[in-house]
Amino acid sequence: MASAGKVVGFFGGFVVGSWEGAFAGLILGSIFDEYVSNPNRRNGASSNFSSQFSGVPTHDFNINLIALTAVVMQSDGKTTRSELDYVRNFFIRQFGIEKAQENLLILRDMLKKSIQMEGICLTVRQNMAYQGRIQLLHYLFGIAHADNSFSPQEESTLNRMAQLLGISMTDYGSVAAMFTPANNNAAYEILGVSSSAGEDEIKKAYRQMALKFHPDKVSHLGEDVRRSAEEKFKKIQAAYEGIKKARGFA
Repeated sequence: MASAGKVVGFFGGFVVGSWEGAFAGLILGSIFDEYVSNPNRRNGASSNFSSQFSGVPTHDFNINLIALTAVVMQSDGKTTRSELDYVRNFFIRQFGIEKAQENLLILRDMLKKSIQMEGICLTVRQNMAYQGRIQLLHYLFGIAHADNSFSPQEESTLNRMAQLLGISMTDYGSVAAMFTPANNNAAYEILGVSSSAGEDEIKKAYRQMALKFHPDKVSHLGEDVRRSAEEKFKKIQAAYEGIKKARGFA
């Protein structure tokens, strides 16, 4: 079974300290039953959840990660199969099938509760490196866009999360633009500049973003981290090349 430590690698790592092992209309019921097939573990997982999470931030990053997942899924008042598929696949990649099943059961229970994200985000902010928080935000954006719909409520929730996580609005806008259908300004938003920016400003922004997301900077954290950074790096390169072509500079 994959350990929670693998997720620490994926999200860029935590400050060494107390976080040991870290990392309306809900369509639940039958969907979760499809995903979690071992009935012998259901009671245990639910009991474990009630003892680990009481609506306040804990020192178990796995629980806080699931809580933030639930907050995003709750934000538009509905949970879709595509969102659950996205989360399930992420959990399997990071934890393995057995742990993913446990996490989905915890998520099922969290989706029935009202979760205050402020304390959780601040706890994560205190214990996670900045690059890791950007990776986390990217994952949460993926949930919101999994059903090919991005509501104002989801946008408001993610914007507030980014503020609480201490992510700059430039980096928030860049991540958000990576999920935006192609438009005239998307490339500029990915680079964190306005469409009226001059050539020198655009080149400088590209260099800064490329350094921040270059896969080589996080390769020591494992293959999952490198692939995630590479995905963002390719989008940054594509945005820059598109602007160069449109503006006609080398």
